[in-house]
Amino acid sequence: MKISVISPNLSGCVSILDTGVTYLATYINERTSHDASIWDYTFNRHRWQSYLLEKYKKDKPDVIGITHTTLYTSYVVETIKEIRNNISKDIPIVLGGYHPTLRPRESINLPGVDAVICGEGEYILSNYLDALESKSELYNIPGLLFKLNNGSYFENSRAGWIEDISSLPFPDYELWEDIDKYLYFIQQLWLIGSRGCPYPCTNCEEVYIKDASPGNRFRYRDPQNYVDEIKFQFERFGDRGLRMGHPFDPVFPINAQWTREFCSKYIDAGMHTKLPLSIFARGDTFYLHEGPGSARFQTFDHDRVKCLAEAGVREVRIGVETGTDRMRNEIHKKMCTTKQLEETFHYMQKHDMNTIAYNMLGGPTETRSEMFETLKLNWKLKPNKPIFFIYQMLAHDTQLSQVGNYDLSPDAISKDIFNSEDSERSVEDQSTIQFGEPMQSKTFSKNFVVYFQLFCYSIFIGRRISKMIFKQRFEFFKNLYIYMRRGYKEKANMKIVFAYFLGSCEDNLFE
Repeated sequence: MKISVISPNLSGCVSILDTGVTYLATYINERTSHDASIWDYTFNRHRWQSYLLEKYKKDKPDVIGITHTTLYTSYVVETIKEIRNNISKDIPIVLGGYHPTLRPRESINLPGVDAVICGEGEYILSNYLDALESKSELYNIPGLLFKLNNGSYFENSRAGWIEDISSLPFPDYELWEDIDKYLYFIQQLWLIGSRGCPYPCTNCEEVYIKDASPGNRFRYRDPQNYVDEIKFQFERFGDRGLRMGHPFDPVFPINAQWTREFCSKYIDAGMHTKLPLSIFARGDTFYLHEGPGSARFQTFDHDRVKCLAEAGVREVRIGVETGTDRMRNEIHKKMCTTKQLEETFHYMQKHDMNTIAYNMLGGPTETRSEMFETLKLNWKLKPNKPIFFIYQMLAHDTQLSQVGNYDLSPDAISKDIFNSEDSERSVEDQSTIQFGEPMQSKTFSKNFVVYFQLFCYSIFIGRRISKMIFKQRFEFFKNLYIYMRRGYKEKANMKIVFAYFLGSCEDNLFE
């Protein structure tokens, strides 16, 4: 069987190099008798309908898969309509990803959908293709929902999480025909050394998806296996624009022993001088227990930070989220204090690591004054690259039900996310995490959040650009012109292109 998996990114964001889709297609190609290809809208969005038809005629798939995130719901629906109206009325269409896993019944009831995969797709999709090829029943495939002839659906039991993620093949990014374009714009590659996250942050879908399937959701790869993959990817793409490895592990250095082992093996492989790394951490990641009965996370683990620095970790990305402990801990459940954040940023900078601060504006019950506290805290932390996201309602809604006063019906949620009548964003921006649609709130207006985000960026971007011009002189303007011109030519979202220029292009990658 031949399956083509669609990444339906019509937002213009040039960084949607979907790791999950890559793992899925690679597994099908390398571990099964089936064949998989990836169809990507990112650099074809201005002609996505004709692109879809061209790929269908060329690849002649037996099945079409679509990865579905909540922010791309409108793109998924339009893609299904286009396939059913103009390409094929009967080719099986299967959905997978975070949204179908959290909302499987809503997903299977979309017109034109034949099946939905809930959970990690490598084994489930393989079993589904096997059954289609042999014309077997679908009733014994854990993790699969499928349509019946009468229009209703059948839901199998959930499949467990894959226990040994080190056994999976290295993701083959050559399956993305525009991989070189991605590398031009982002100059980094997404890497995965773990799956899941043990923390209960309510703004993240991980806290809900961990209960979507049985078994242990949070798993680590063997450090040597992870290093081997990074080396493999560098040998493939090191001379094609890859300048930094970006492990997408939610909390890369959470386990001190694993971290030290990884760093040692990364150095032994000689990679610490070849490919710098940018990792995620938390404000409390580097704190240790002092012993039984002691206060939680009292001692800062300087040795772990030093170990990361020696292994070539040049950048640490930390979720500040908001400027007040109330929003961060009572609402978002980060359980990380402002004092811990201040110390963590200080020590990262002391070890000559660049820092990125991730912030959210317009969260549930947040006030205008609390948003100003977020701005003030970032000024105090002095991150190299502060990022201010807009809080958005995604497939999970438990957090909003906890704080009350929100309409959580599917129709209301879809209206809030997509094309609402009082929208402050373009349709293009609404589907991005960078410039998404703010929530309705009793404590602030959507308009305030949009302009406050712009205000925050104007302060920090102005400071960053001044530093770059002072350091790079004429080269800054030359690189800006070339980079932005390329983004315009590719018909990308120019706001996001500009953001990646400031963060990734040439000497802007590290200060």
